[in-house]
Amino acid sequence: MKQLILVGTARKGRKTGLVAEAVEEEFSKSHETEFFDLKDRNVPPMEKRLSHDDNPPEAVKDFAELVEWCEMLTIVAPEYNHSFPGALKNCLDYLYKEYNGKAFSYVTVSGGGFGGVRSQSHLHDVTLALGGRPGPSLAVSNVGDNFSESGVSDEYLDRISSFREQCQEFI
Repeated sequence: MKQLILVGTARKGRKTGLVAEAVEEEFSKSHETEFFDLKDRNVPPMEKRLSHDDNPPEAVKDFAELVEWCEMLTIVAPEYNHSFPGALKNCLDYLYKEYNGKAFSYVTVSGGGFGGVRSQSHLHDVTLALGGRPGPSLAVSNVGDNFSESGVSDEYLDRISSFREQCQEFI
């Protein structure tokens, strides 16, 4: 399976990147993976959809190529103010037809005990409206207790492995 992992926040000091790296490491055991991190890409505020832009930003062209390439787009995003980050919505809004029938999966992240479930619900609704096929999800609670530069808790290693299997079955 060809898996695109989209890291949906550019915030400094974020923990979401650590979660995304753990997800990519697990998925790369059995899938081809690509990584698109909003922190490392210059995705400007959207003025035109890609399909209506004669000179789109380079990062947007790269993102579109990866979306076309993948069989499943896995969004890894935190919950900010009871939803997902605006930078992620901006990136998603550049494309439309490219999502038609595309499988999506979600990993939502929070420092508290709810694991970003409100963000997950909103992502489900948005990707469905974009013509995607909402699939498996993983809610990461208490991210600071379970992910660090030195590693991932055993509980979340197991949960990420199970999530990978669910994604494979969904395709």
